[in-house]
Amino acid sequence: MKTTALLLLLAAPAIAAPLKSAKVTQAVNDVSIYTSSRDPRPANVGETIGGSNSVRTGRDSRAELVFTDETVTRLGQNSVFRFRNGTRDVELERGSVLLQVPKSAGGATIRTATVTAAITGTTSMFEYSPGQWVKLLTLEGTQKLYINGQKDPVLVPAGQMIVMRPNARVVPQPVTIDIAKLVATSILAGNKVFGPLPQNSKSAIARTMNQQRQQKREGGLLPTRQVVTGPGVRGSTSKTDVRQPTIPTEEPFFHEGSFFTEPGIPQGTP
Repeated sequence: MKTTALLLLLAAPAIAAPLKSAKVTQAVNDVSIYTSSRDPRPANVGETIGGSNSVRTGRDSRAELVFTDETVTRLGQNSVFRFRNGTRDVELERGSVLLQVPKSAGGATIRTATVTAAITGTTSMFEYSPGQWVKLLTLEGTQKLYINGQKDPVLVPAGQMIVMRPNARVVPQPVTIDIAKLVATSILAGNKVFGPLPQNSKSAIARTMNQQRQQKREGGLLPTRQVVTGPGVRGSTSKTDVRQPTIPTEEPFFHEGSFFTEPGIPQGTP
């Protein structure tokens, strides 16, 4: 693994079982299993892989893994992923991933060379493009994101997202994302490729969407014309937030996710 890889360290309480194996539950198009001693081979739905293996997806390809503690991992296209046997460490060298960690499985810590995100039983989406950006979005639950070596985290609650350069020295404040639109258009969070998420996660995400709808009705959230997009967006003429990097991603992190802003705050400003 490259030293620039995005390291997702799942640091859980002592009672949390280490990640020893995962079952391949979805393998769409070009999904390969790599080992240290063998040439890559196609992944087979239903097979169980151990911590010495890595999973790689090609263009227009997706994969889903379910661990023994029911942690769900969904990989987008052009992604490289592996976990370390006997630990709760998951590594994403590049690409995008949806990670759904049950509350009973313990907390999670997501690391890059300069940034760390700590979460507790939640559903989150991550994208890492080496030298370009890191994206972290919370669908339900809460993450804490901070620069390595610093003690004061930035909270990223449900419905919010942070986009930043991997080598940034300051964590920007999160922006609010329309979760209903995201779920309706996202490959990783939606049901067009994968089956439904676990019921507890679905219910918590539904609560996030309902809270945002209520805030919209009360005027607490104002839709903007700003959107976050990736390649694969069809027919969209909306503008991208100017504060984001403009380098295209390899995987549509989500197809269309509109920003919200609070009353009295200019559009595009969190």
